[in-house]
Amino acid sequence: MSLKRKPSKMFWISLLIPLLVLISMLIKPVSTMVKGEEITLATIPVDPRDLFYGDYVTLDLEIEEIDVSLIEPSIKRKLDQYEYQRKQTVFVSLREGEEGIFEAVSVGEEKPNGLYIKGKMSPFIQDNSWNEEAETKKSVFIDYGIERYYVEEGTGLELENQANQGQVLVSVKIYNGYPLLTDLKSVK
Repeated sequence: MSLKRKPSKMFWISLLIPLLVLISMLIKPVSTMVKGEEITLATIPVDPRDLFYGDYVTLDLEIEEIDVSLIEPSIKRKLDQYEYQRKQTVFVSLREGEEGIFEAVSVGEEKPNGLYIKGKMSPFIQDNSWNEEAETKKSVFIDYGIERYYVEEGTGLELENQANQGQVLVSVKIYNGYPLLTDLKSVK
């Protein structure tokens, strides 16, 4: 007598659900790699080290600090009146500037036409008036979720030194506002 039993439908469903969840997590990154538009952004990095992952470069993008004049009036009013309690989702319109480096043009709450990147804006305005060298007096910070780039062991310090001299650019692919960091470029 054979004791082999055919797997039930619940068994197959319990196997299929985790697989579908894992595949769904890949949709945005893969579609961005395939369909995304590649742009270049300027950085201001810092280089730490992660015990579990190795060397990485923490990147501060120039478009993370946005001058208040680029923010839509409705958002600026809410910031001035402290209506935001936590980071807000915003859409930053981008255009190609000098030497092919993209820059922020405007910040809004609605998806704009053209090329844009989605980010989380801090709920307050940063006042830079204490810094006499700063061109802008007030700005907001926007996090795009692409601040870490893992590098080959032992190369992080070299990249940090190049970045401190303004010699590192970032390649980013963007699709429907979703950014995917693809490469660091050393420029000398």
